[in-house]
Amino acid sequence: MRRPSLSTAKPKLLSDQALARLRELPIADVASAVGITLRGNKAMCFNGHDTATPSFTVSKARNTWRCFGCGEHGDAITLVQKIHCLGFMDACNWLCHHFGIIGGDVPHGPRARSLSRVTSPKPVNPLPSAPSTSSDFELYTWLVARCGPVKASLGTTYLQTHGITPDLALRFGVVELVDPARAYRELEKHWGPDRIRSAGLSGGRRALSWSGYALIFPFKFDAITQYLQVRCLQISRKFFGPSGIPKPMFNSQRLSQLRPGSLLHICEGVPDAISMEGSGLAAVAVLGATSFRSEWVEELLPFDLVGVPDGDAAGEKFMKCLANEFRVRSKSIRFVVPPEGMDASDVIARGKNA
Repeated sequence: MRRPSLSTAKPKLLSDQALARLRELPIADVASAVGITLRGNKAMCFNGHDTATPSFTVSKARNTWRCFGCGEHGDAITLVQKIHCLGFMDACNWLCHHFGIIGGDVPHGPRARSLSRVTSPKPVNPLPSAPSTSSDFELYTWLVARCGPVKASLGTTYLQTHGITPDLALRFGVVELVDPARAYRELEKHWGPDRIRSAGLSGGRRALSWSGYALIFPFKFDAITQYLQVRCLQISRKFFGPSGIPKPMFNSQRLSQLRPGSLLHICEGVPDAISMEGSGLAAVAVLGATSFRSEWVEELLPFDLVGVPDGDAAGEKFMKCLANEFRVRSKSIRFVVPPEGMDASDVIARGKNA
């Protein structure tokens, strides 16, 4: 979601002091004001896609909100815009009147005038009547916690050939799942088949969507597993992710640890990002060109970016996608392309195993 330019974002009658105060409003208070019921720092998303586990999260440290299910995110003003379908000026005016901030006498639009007649906020997080697929952080975290560290030769060989040491695998929480059938039975016993299906881990049959020995690469944020990438090592299909769930950026919490201007690598695969991190290079991963979200551009703009595609046709598509996304924002991005048929982790492993 592109931020409004300065020429349109601040209405003439909205003072700089009022705008600054709006951006400083505690995000939890704003969420409550628009009808979102937080439990701790989490709630069901206002878009209605959550069925069991809340994916809407507020960060009090950053004073922002994000839904890890649909990818929507922003600040207090953006939240009011989304909830009440308002433009920037009307959302600012709504906040000024609700929180008693002087300096925000912006003319009401028609939508804002209708809202001003409402005396209490309308709940915005009802659950849909029909079940749907959505991220289930609780279930994913539970599953990963019950898998063990990678010990089987099939798994250790894969990690070694991708430049990932045992300590590095532990650091990123990589685990092995030896018996998917048994894992499903345990999941079903604890969570029930409907919840497993809703989390995108099973289809029409009562079994996980993959079979055979596999490695699980968890996408973690503050010790919570928000997504899984499964690397199947005994069937023809290589990778599996929860069905119907938007693919997030891997290692996204790395961004908060970097200073503006720091070097950051955007890899095409999770093993590549882990391998580069093990070599002392800051890296995140995107699961293919089609998974890159335009809204991520804003988060990545502060850094010195290097794209790391695979050395194949899909890698060329990935490279073009990134170049186009950042060109729109006049942001330069360099690329480091591995030899044909290789990826970054292959190159790093070759150096380590030489």
